[in-house]
Amino acid sequence: MKKNLKIFAAASMMMLSTAAIAQTEQAEEVKIMEGNRVYVTKNDQAFGSKSYWRINMDKAVGGEALSMKGEKYEKGLGVHAPSKLVFDVPRKAQYFYVVPGPDDAHNGKITMSIKVDGEEVFTTGQISSKTKKYTPTLQQIDVAGAKQIELIVEEGADNGGDHADWVEAFFVEGKKEFKLKNPNYGAYTEDESLVYLTKEMATTNDSYWRVMNNEGVDGGFISISGNQFRKGLGVHSTSTMVFPVKDNYVNFVVTPGANDSNGGKIRMIIKIDGEEVYNSGTINSRKQTVEEQSFNVKGKKTITLICEDADDNQGGDHGSWGDARFTTKADSK
Repeated sequence: MKKNLKIFAAASMMMLSTAAIAQTEQAEEVKIMEGNRVYVTKNDQAFGSKSYWRINMDKAVGGEALSMKGEKYEKGLGVHAPSKLVFDVPRKAQYFYVVPGPDDAHNGKITMSIKVDGEEVFTTGQISSKTKKYTPTLQQIDVAGAKQIELIVEEGADNGGDHADWVEAFFVEGKKEFKLKNPNYGAYTEDESLVYLTKEMATTNDSYWRVMNNEGVDGGFISISGNQFRKGLGVHSTSTMVFPVKDNYVNFVVTPGANDSNGGKIRMIIKIDGEEVYNSGTINSRKQTVEEQSFNVKGKKTITLICEDADDNQGGDHGSWGDARFTTKADSK
């Protein structure tokens, strides 16, 4: 037995569309981030788009109503494989939402996939309108800080009747909401042997935007891949902060990373007395490793924390120095 899956806005809990999405009873309701919705149209395609046949707005490629698994839809794009639709991601967009699937009008075998900045983030595998195990389902794609998204339909054995629909395809602009996987990851305890960094301690603070004590640069949690830190510094590239090392400091300990509040590509670098001791390489909130770094600073004079833009696009370049601290005892953590 099937029921209709309602699609809700995260705060207002309003219905997305008059069309219902068929789904099993076990499926959970899909919530959509609250914010400004920007629907894609065929006129918005960027360079690199191509399609075997025409692209229809709010209709299947054959001219029929958009229909998947017997459900009719009012908004979307109808295409024929092979097809690649490329769209520039709006600067303020956080997520892209879409319901992909083969149109009911024909039964050609296709594979539908989505790429963000060239990296595949979703695929249906090979399906057709008669594939019983495939149910068209709302997909939420993280596009914060990304430049382009590609909607791809590949043909199967041949391209006869390879009709596909991208239903309710839109971006949402606004402030990103994220779930903490481990809210106690950076559990803070009072310890006189630990000296947590604040922006006021820096002798040099050259930052593109503000620096936040114990918050992400957006004013929310310091959260790196879902791990929350109670202490630390939130910055935006480009940012360079220099801190003096006092005689009683033994180690410098920090967990650097791209904050979950956005998805810009950054590099995080640590220097001790001008010598580089750590370089994250290019990272963003979708692709990084969370790992605490520790350095002996006994007898050193300065430590420099740098957050660089990694792709000539400073949009969403949120970095965090989680639990950044000096220790005054060798066995302190």
